[in-house]
Amino acid sequence: MSQVKPLKKPPGFRDPTIPIQRPLQPPLPPRKINLPPSFYLEKKGRTCCFSCCCCCFVFLILLIFLVAAGGTLYLWFNPKLPVFHLRSLEFTKFNVTENQDGPKLNAQSNVGVELKNPNRELKIVYGETKVELKGENDVNMGEGKVSGFVQDQKSVKVVKFVMKSNEMLYGDNVGKMIRSGFKSKNLRVSADVSTAIGIGYNGWKSWKIGVRVSCGGLRLKQIENGATPKCGFTLFNWFHLN
Repeated sequence: MSQVKPLKKPPGFRDPTIPIQRPLQPPLPPRKINLPPSFYLEKKGRTCCFSCCCCCFVFLILLIFLVAAGGTLYLWFNPKLPVFHLRSLEFTKFNVTENQDGPKLNAQSNVGVELKNPNRELKIVYGETKVELKGENDVNMGEGKVSGFVQDQKSVKVVKFVMKSNEMLYGDNVGKMIRSGFKSKNLRVSADVSTAIGIGYNGWKSWKIGVRVSCGGLRLKQIENGATPKCGFTLFNWFHLN
């Protein structure tokens, strides 16, 4: 008996019992969410505002600390300004000569300026110090300067200045007045001291601030007799009389 041969499957036949295997597909990229521009501006503004507030807070804390520390140091040390006095004045040369341009003053002198440091704990640190000697009618009678130095606590120091003048005098009357005033010792003079001062403590030195001190107008014979002119102290547009 002959065997029955299975029929051939037609082209395109698919067995319904076999599941369909679909090819794997790559995952889809995440979808980008477009936010409105105002969202980014608001976020950036909050960040800048927060940073600014933090900086202001830190600065305020440092300022409070510095003020408290400065106040404590001030109360502890109780710093005082130095005291200036014109101590001595001696002319070693004084000539008023006549020439074709008018009278001329040729003078040399030694000036002693007394400096007193009243502080118990603090030193006084001086920068370059300059002295100008003035006569009547604002005649320049000499200039001198010394280098910076440090003055110890509770001490008195006399600084010597060598003064020189080569000043033209405008008008014959001024020349005669200066000459006769010097001979009679009635010539009125004053000294202007320009310097910068700071404080020092155990090797530490502060910054210096400019000051100007004006001492005078006494007559020559008063100074020779030991009179001490009062000195006006100018600091930050503040006038203090020693």
